[in-house]
Amino acid sequence: MRFRIFIVGFYMAMTAVMSCGHKEKAKAIFERPNIVWIIAEDMSQDLACYGNGLIKTPALDALAKRGIRYENAFSNGPACSPSRTALITGHYQNSLGARHMRYPDSLKPALPNGVEPMHVVLKRSGYQTANIISKPGTGKTDWLFDYDPKTYDKYHWDELDKESPFFARISLSLTHRGFSKDNKNPINPDKISVPPYYPDHTVSREDWTGYYESIQKLDEQIAGILNDLKVKKLLDNTLIFFFSDHGRPMIRAKNFLYESGLKIPLIISSFDDNVRKTLLHERGVDSQLVSLIDVTASTLNLAEADNYNVQGTPFLGTGSEIHKRFVYGAVDRIGNVHFKSRTVRGKRYRYIRNYNTNVSVNSGTTAYRRANHPMYHLLNILNDRKELNDHQSRLVEPMVYEELYDVINDPYELNNLALKPGREITLQEMRENLDHWMHDIDDKGFLEDSQEIVRAFEDYGETTFKRNSGAIEKLRNQVLNDVERAKVNSIRNTVSRRD
Repeated sequence: MRFRIFIVGFYMAMTAVMSCGHKEKAKAIFERPNIVWIIAEDMSQDLACYGNGLIKTPALDALAKRGIRYENAFSNGPACSPSRTALITGHYQNSLGARHMRYPDSLKPALPNGVEPMHVVLKRSGYQTANIISKPGTGKTDWLFDYDPKTYDKYHWDELDKESPFFARISLSLTHRGFSKDNKNPINPDKISVPPYYPDHTVSREDWTGYYESIQKLDEQIAGILNDLKVKKLLDNTLIFFFSDHGRPMIRAKNFLYESGLKIPLIISSFDDNVRKTLLHERGVDSQLVSLIDVTASTLNLAEADNYNVQGTPFLGTGSEIHKRFVYGAVDRIGNVHFKSRTVRGKRYRYIRNYNTNVSVNSGTTAYRRANHPMYHLLNILNDRKELNDHQSRLVEPMVYEELYDVINDPYELNNLALKPGREITLQEMRENLDHWMHDIDDKGFLEDSQEIVRAFEDYGETTFKRNSGAIEKLRNQVLNDVERAKVNSIRNTVSRRD
């Protein structure tokens, strides 16, 4: 009898211990942070909180005040598909062999063994995973490898529950061309200062006005998303990442390895004070070098994910004290144009190597860009009239093999130090650094493309040029009329001032 009592008592005690253990485990899992990625398209650091005095972005400014604003954040590719491929895997797209934008579905490569989309890793680690398509979410993935789009669990905020942590991503398209007007807070084109490698022209300023106003409209979408999360009580224990997939949608920015093509906004924030103190340490501005594959690594690190394999370095979470000295980027085929360029960026210098120099920045544009970018036509028209200065003329001249810029003292990357004497030591150091990186990641960009891939991209170019020929000619005529009108107005203003 006593033995039975002992056994029953022992069983009850062990049950209580095991139950307590399960509760502690469940609690530990739940206390891992929820993580939300808000991904903008085609946007540089053109926000009020980054110092742009013309743009009103109150929602993002408030988010930055509650978290960390990263001053030196970069994408790993200057176009959406290569950049998003690196982001979702944590591996450089040129390391994966998934680097061209964009393959037909039949030619998309499979991921190498051991490489997985990061949300698959998070799901295996106990996270709910969501690709939000509720407005304004677009659900965009756009990856350059063969994948199953149904690997996410959920697609709407309402589907997320509080039983386990969640990872949710929402993509926003407003800053992609075509732009959206902001009638409530219109921006005066005359107050816009375009970078000095562009002509300071009404055509340039009008184009930038559309881009700036789209950013303001996107900020309103951000405010709506944050309100949705608040109403649905999803802000507790939640980290919010805001970033863009690459730089602004302009000539010499998107598709190119300059600061304007790779440098992006990155804000990480939380409305939960405990999360801010423990995970963000209440830092306000961070100047360390980070890239999007590091965002992937940091997300997995914060989530305490199981058995993940990435090339990025976590800059948040346990064991994230080491700061990177360099970040890297690559671009290969973009439609019918084969750039094959690589870059390394340190604290002070950016080095770019262009393996194919048979195009200029302006001529290396796809049919889509020629049909949608007035700057393409403006540069050609003013070049024909010999009205471009030296910096602007570089955009219509053949690209050079090597470029080196002091991005601290020359933020617009106007002065190519690779062509100047006295920088041989720095140039050699950056060359060797880039060579080591390409070797270490097994850069697939130096393998010969199959005839099927070459033919597919050539056919894409021919097809899109035929399809867009009318739109290209229409935009050129529009820009030509604007140039003539601006010239007439300039003459009138000059005469008026004389009188």
